[in-house]
Amino acid sequence: MKRYLLDTNHLSAYLDRRPALEGRIDAALRAGDRVGICLPVLCEYRAGIRLGRRFQQNLGRLHAALGVLRLWPIDEQTAVEFAELFQELRAAGRALSQFDLLIAALARQHDLTLLSDDQDFTPVKRLKLENWLEV
Repeated sequence: MKRYLLDTNHLSAYLDRRPALEGRIDAALRAGDRVGICLPVLCEYRAGIRLGRRFQQNLGRLHAALGVLRLWPIDEQTAVEFAELFQELRAAGRALSQFDLLIAALARQHDLTLLSDDQDFTPVKRLKLENWLEV
């Protein structure tokens, strides 16, 4: 069983029903893989749709998706991983936004593959990163 964490760009594309991504995620779910999001991704997505013209439609899609997507928990161990990652990046002269640090820390903590097309994650060591939006 594989375990995936969707970054906000992948969640948004999935909820917008981009065919290649939707098919791949649905196939992973049918195969018994775990696919989910975390609180920072949920917050970013909700903030992004809140101002949009299709707020109710997007909110409905989100609620439906939360029935099949796992909500990966953030806890004290995530904070430990966050601090370690923050130090690693700082020592390398790199930085991530606070939300991206949380997302990467959670992915490392639970050994999840992060699905993202955000290149900011590439310098993060011990992070499994894939981009399913690339064709």
